[in-house]
Amino acid sequence: MIVDQLQSSQCVKRVFLLSNDKSAVALQGCSVIHIDSLESSSTIRKIAENATSDYTLIYTKHSPLSLGYRALERLAYTAEATDAGMIYSDRYEEKNGQIEKHPAIPYQKGSVRNDFDFGSLRIFKTYELKCWYKKFINNNWKSGGLYELTLNTHNIQYLNEFLYTEQEFDIRKSGEKQFDYVDPRNRDVQIEMEKICTEYLKSINAYISSDTISDLPIKNGAFKNEVSVIIPVRNRAKTIEDAIMSALSQKTNFPFNIIVVDNHSTDGTTKIIQKIANSDPHVIHIIPSNNDLGIGGCWDTAIRNEQCGRFAVQLDSDDLYSREDTLQMIVNQFYAEKCAMVIGSYRMCDFNLKTLPPGIIDHKEWTDDNGRNNALRINGLGAPRAFYTPILRQIGFPNTSYGEDYALGLAFSRKYKIGRIYDELYLCRRWDGNSDAALSIEKINANNYYKDSLRSIEIDARQNLNTYWSQNEKEINLEDFQKKQFDLWPEVAERYKQLADVKIKELHVDNKTIHVQYNPSRIISTGAKIDKQSIENRPCFLCETNRPDVQIKMPLLGKYELLVNPFPILPMHFTIASRLHTQQTIQDRYEDMLQLANILPEMMVFYNGPQCGASAPDHMHFQAVHKIELNPLSLHHIIRNKDINECVKQFNDIKEDFSNIFCWKENDDYITLVIPRAKGRPSCYPQSDNSNVSTEEQYMISPGALDMVGLIITPRLEDFERLTGEKVAEILKECGK
Repeated sequence: MIVDQLQSSQCVKRVFLLSNDKSAVALQGCSVIHIDSLESSSTIRKIAENATSDYTLIYTKHSPLSLGYRALERLAYTAEATDAGMIYSDRYEEKNGQIEKHPAIPYQKGSVRNDFDFGSLRIFKTYELKCWYKKFINNNWKSGGLYELTLNTHNIQYLNEFLYTEQEFDIRKSGEKQFDYVDPRNRDVQIEMEKICTEYLKSINAYISSDTISDLPIKNGAFKNEVSVIIPVRNRAKTIEDAIMSALSQKTNFPFNIIVVDNHSTDGTTKIIQKIANSDPHVIHIIPSNNDLGIGGCWDTAIRNEQCGRFAVQLDSDDLYSREDTLQMIVNQFYAEKCAMVIGSYRMCDFNLKTLPPGIIDHKEWTDDNGRNNALRINGLGAPRAFYTPILRQIGFPNTSYGEDYALGLAFSRKYKIGRIYDELYLCRRWDGNSDAALSIEKINANNYYKDSLRSIEIDARQNLNTYWSQNEKEINLEDFQKKQFDLWPEVAERYKQLADVKIKELHVDNKTIHVQYNPSRIISTGAKIDKQSIENRPCFLCETNRPDVQIKMPLLGKYELLVNPFPILPMHFTIASRLHTQQTIQDRYEDMLQLANILPEMMVFYNGPQCGASAPDHMHFQAVHKIELNPLSLHHIIRNKDINECVKQFNDIKEDFSNIFCWKENDDYITLVIPRAKGRPSCYPQSDNSNVSTEEQYMISPGALDMVGLIITPRLEDFERLTGEKVAEILKECGK
């Protein structure tokens, strides 16, 4: 028996028997530790309290165990040689009287799921147990004590040797075990595990707060089809017609198509698809030129097709939509939540649509607050999966046939909101032809190792993202930053170079000098359409996903990014864009403006209110230029104080959101100039609804902050040449108060 084997080893000093039977009596030479459950915090705490040797072996099963030749000696030697905090090994399993090999896989940074298969025998460095005890002494998990200990153990080593034999009574096929973690009976356990994993992610700087996720402008851009149903397929002659017809039967209030990527089928699948495509223009049949595509590669081929819609929605070649409004519900959810990805719920069923255990898979463990973090702990996110195509094209699919969807779910959840639908939308059919119906241990291990590697990549990405946003801003060299941008973006460098030769003329108005600049590149901003419909129909150029690849960035205050303005007015001209896509408003942002002036002391930070010169009124941003002389012609307010809180108090008394604002640091004082606005564009601005102004009387001048303080920007030469001081005064006083 196992106790005899342990006591006969020179490695073992003491043997403790763990029992939840209070009347249990110790075997000779052993001690009893009374526990509630094997994996509770209380049990791990009692083990830590009683452990006195350098290493502590924990056996996590109740069934008989047989140690291999010098197994403990081998584990102990390797643990000491590598200074392992924990060590585990391969094993044999006895199933129905048969002995089978059961290899494990290496533990890695991304092995944070609570169902990682260590086997039943692990050796911990006792020091790690004591550290856990001190750090988590007040935790009282009913089921998560061992999981918490494992996550916080350093240097976990895998010994690729078969060192023991354990009995295995769960002989279900892999497809039947796959969804144990979503069984409602395990819900309390899952909640515990989520909390433990979340705290661990916080401790390693890989936690993503919901505060960093904003709504997405998904209406931006034009698409011929609102939705494309994507069906990758290879050799599914038995099921492909059902899948396509399921998609064609959808009832929607928008146009959609079905893109079937036929991965060189050889069983008649191709003829079936082609026949349907010939009779229905909604079906697009693609046979890729590449011969090395997995499911992910087929998906990637589909989304890069010019006919792909705004949203790309999953349909596997042997599955079905369970209702005729599945696509409509998904699109409604995209617009309701302004999210980048939507995941529905599905029902497990056989080929004849009879429900199989566990029935509905709704992944209710996903929450808006913490789903993006909990996604790292679990092995899947649900189906059907739908993606906002512009972002999907940027991220791209890995060319694999397993885990490609999980990879996308992790990447999307790092930066974007994921919407959830908990109603059944999809039928996941289980049949003998399913690729994951009955997998070998080698295939299961390969799949798990791949998903762990995806988690490792994702944890690195989240740590890098969090580190980026927490960078210290004390050493900002704007000239170096600008030069680096010029080196990467010659087109912009040339625009800045041209400023040296830009035409400027002086006008004298009310004893003030007004400068007029002829700057044709500013037509992009001056002529921008800023009505609601136009804003919705164009990609937001301040969102990171829509910026040119060559545009570099620098984090400021943990929530803004400094960008070189690609259409400059002055030799140093920066945009300071919010990391989140949120409306342009100074409310609750004025203190940020003061802080920016503090960390950019040589610059003047300014704000264009919506309809007051902001060409991106849908994305919060400031701008910054070198300090210039300010000559406002209209009503304005000045705030001067050394104390930021006092500045905020005075600013709140003004209560102006429809305004242009400047802020800068002068010695120790913060100085703010607020220019209230009466209107955004003057009556002389060319516009279709202004029938009272003749073409000759029109000036393409759309005053922003710099215009309102005496630097008038004219993108048209005729306006520059004919503009007079009287006309400038008329424009600025009309737009100001």
